[in-house]
Amino acid sequence: MSSVLTDEMPPDDFGVTTSGEVSGSGRDNVPAPAIPSSKSPILEQFDIDDTALPTVIVPDTLLEDPGYDSFDIYETAGTQSAVVASCPHAGRGYPAGMLAAASQPVEALRGLEDFGVDCLLPSLATVGIPTLVNRVSRAYLDVNRDPSALDSAMFEGPVDAAKPCHHVRAGYGLIPKLTAARKPIYARRLDAAEASLRTAIVHTRYYAALARLTSAAMQQHGHVLLVDFHSMPGQDRMNNALPDIIFGDGHGTTLNRATADLVSGFFKDAGLSVGWNHPYAGGHITRSNGDARTARQALQIEINRNLYMQGPARLDRHQTLALRETISAFGAFLVTTIGDSGAVTGAD
Repeated sequence: MSSVLTDEMPPDDFGVTTSGEVSGSGRDNVPAPAIPSSKSPILEQFDIDDTALPTVIVPDTLLEDPGYDSFDIYETAGTQSAVVASCPHAGRGYPAGMLAAASQPVEALRGLEDFGVDCLLPSLATVGIPTLVNRVSRAYLDVNRDPSALDSAMFEGPVDAAKPCHHVRAGYGLIPKLTAARKPIYARRLDAAEASLRTAIVHTRYYAALARLTSAAMQQHGHVLLVDFHSMPGQDRMNNALPDIIFGDGHGTTLNRATADLVSGFFKDAGLSVGWNHPYAGGHITRSNGDARTARQALQIEINRNLYMQGPARLDRHQTLALRETISAFGAFLVTTIGDSGAVTGAD
């Protein structure tokens, strides 16, 4: 992979972060069944008891239950702000059927996670920013892809696939073909029905929830800013050090310049190094929810894992809590600044 990358270009947006853990809770210290809920979970559940963040195995019967939600929404009572947060790749839920079909162990699949990003975000809800967190592993389905970004060669029978894009050709389409270490996930083709099933269970529901949240903000405030949180390795594939934070706005297409300057200034004032659009310019969530010419805008934020991780598969508790406070302050800054100045402006 060249050094010219975006979040539309794999595979450097992954990074290997395997934990070796197979069972346990997907919410850090909750010894509960693998049942992500769309209700507002208690924020105290993000006290980090196990910094290895063990995975959750989701039974197939639960996954296919019409009442099952593959995401959580963290929010508190009160008026919603004009800001909405999204966390699509931190999911630690691994469907049992997928693991049975996979030729790789779950440890190898975890390299596709944005390890622990959700643990940095719980305080956003307390400042009025509803936060949507995908709980199902990216190895099962990548919600930051177009639903037609399928590799038809992965399936027995026809699937609704568009002409292969670079994601699909590289093995990282809607349903990933490869691990972060570029090892085949499956030894044989999947049934074609698996593509529509996974899309319905995870992708469709995630975007429906995102649409509800952003539409509510639009209705209340007349504008909305979606902030999509991700993580990145400390170096690119050329072994060049990456900054602390990289913002992606599709090279100015999803966010207006005034808001971009405010965002950049906040993190610089916090003592962090920042970059824009290189090597991550924003993925499908950002590009499909933001237009710099309108009142619906979006920003992708890539957080350097060196800021909060201890090695490839464990959080650093102290650094995680410190960075959580910075992100909480950033959320409060956005709510106040956008609410007061209307930095996100334009006609819907």
